[in-house]
Amino acid sequence: MNELKAIPPILTNLAKAAKKQQNTDESQVFLTLADLFSKTAKRDTNLETIEGSLQEKLKTGYPVLQEQAAAIGDQGVLRTLTWGKKVTTIQKSLIHRHRKTGEALLSGQDIYICEACGFIFLGEKSPDICPICKAPSKRFSKVN
Repeated sequence: MNELKAIPPILTNLAKAAKKQQNTDESQVFLTLADLFSKTAKRDTNLETIEGSLQEKLKTGYPVLQEQAAAIGDQGVLRTLTWGKKVTTIQKSLIHRHRKTGEALLSGQDIYICEACGFIFLGEKSPDICPICKAPSKRFSKVN
């Protein structure tokens, strides 16, 4: 299973949201990132590498972006970065747990991803509301 295949849909959803807010430049950035991740997802990448990459993003990437967004006073970007940081932390935790327990982590559970923010949920059914961005359950997609 390629762990990166869920990222491009999240980025394209962020691009759609930016476009709806008439932020065409940001929309294009998300589309470019989605394309980049699509190309990356085709390579063999192990969970240890992905976990390390997520840790680096949490340690250095998000703080720099948050500082820049704060400097220009963009509350929308700050909110999105807060969601992204929370989701990235959850993704890192799930990868870490999967590396320790293997497929037992997923035993009897389905995987759901919030299309609005990328939150990953393991369970029998999607939550009624996303704990990160407050999107309704209809915004969750089941991963097959």
